[in-house]
Amino acid sequence: MRMNTQEAVLSAYIASIGKRTPREAAQDAAELCRLATSLNRLNEVACNSSLTERQERRKQNLQTRIKAVLERAGLVLNHFESDPRGYAVYLDLPDGSYNSFGGQECGYGFGR
Repeated sequence: MRMNTQEAVLSAYIASIGKRTPREAAQDAAELCRLATSLNRLNEVACNSSLTERQERRKQNLQTRIKAVLERAGLVLNHFESDPRGYAVYLDLPDGSYNSFGGQECGYGFGR
């Protein structure tokens, strides 16, 4: 899925929750996609070779920042995925939508 589509879907869900204005929702969605893409790049590095201490700290920092944006936006984290072939972050959306083979219990993934 293209990044613009992911941003649009996330922005719509964030705005539908009602905690953020449409403009803030779009900014949160863009930030989430950017952070998740960075996390996925680190997952690729980890798959090819082990992460350095600095990269491990960066990964933890990215996960912390993603959690903070999700909390601010009113979304619920399902899990982080370390396999670079899939999405880096999975959410539980309010309507139960999902976009992966894992089904509804796996959630909606983004960040590739």
